[in-house]
Amino acid sequence: MLATFAVLLAAVQMPPCAAVPPPAVQFTPGEQLKFRLDLLGADVGTFDVSLERAPASEGAALAVRARARTSAFIATNLDRYEVFAVSLLGKDLRPVKYREEVDEGPTHKTIEVRFPPSGGKLPISATKDGNPDPVDLEAGPTARDMLSTLYLLRGQVPGRPVCADVYSGRKVWRLTGTIAQGEEIETPLGKFKTLRFDGTSTRLDDTNVTRSAHVWVSDARRPRRGEGQDAPRPAGRGDRSIRARRGPAAQGSRYAGASAGRSGDRSVSALPLRSHLC
Repeated sequence: MLATFAVLLAAVQMPPCAAVPPPAVQFTPGEQLKFRLDLLGADVGTFDVSLERAPASEGAALAVRARARTSAFIATNLDRYEVFAVSLLGKDLRPVKYREEVDEGPTHKTIEVRFPPSGGKLPISATKDGNPDPVDLEAGPTARDMLSTLYLLRGQVPGRPVCADVYSGRKVWRLTGTIAQGEEIETPLGKFKTLRFDGTSTRLDDTNVTRSAHVWVSDARRPRRGEGQDAPRPAGRGDRSIRARRGPAAQGSRYAGASAGRSGDRSVSALPLRSHLC
């Protein structure tokens, strides 16, 4: 009886999110971000993001391209995991199409997701080792992919609530939270003044599965004076350090760093990682 009750609770549909206003910050093609992922101080991989102009044939304004891969040590001793992804965005940074290719050990997977949802479901085309691999996901009208969500969060203002259904790792997560006021954080590059997003992500198909989400954004071009490249940084459990490099982005563009974990744990990326790239 208890197991049946738990299943019924997990299946309860969440009300749709209200639309989030477009980001207050304008982003320009040419920006590059580099993230270094570490766990308990060990290098586990990298995550690179670039912002480009979208091909005219795609009907979008911008293309966010990303590559995430495990380090040589992890690939040799555990398994290789590599992701190539691209998100096509409109001028308001709303996603038009998201596509990713994943190599997980010997398995090759592809998926293409179109936005907005149709009839409460995401239009999805997926394969596994070249064969059709059906994926059925429900999502609200505010649904977006994880790459466009990174830019959405970077452009918000303090006090503004955020609610969006986010595709990540062949699941859809309800991300809710608010940008808090300023906070100073310490990174391998030094100390930065930032705005912090505190939120929670909940799987739409199983509301018992939740993750805490914490994202820090900064418009600082360099760390505080007196802080060097080798500034010490506390390494908490599940800590993932962030490095960012900016290209010729628009004035006022913001860097982003992220931390996420299970509900109640503040130590571990902004959407549940496996295919949680950010």
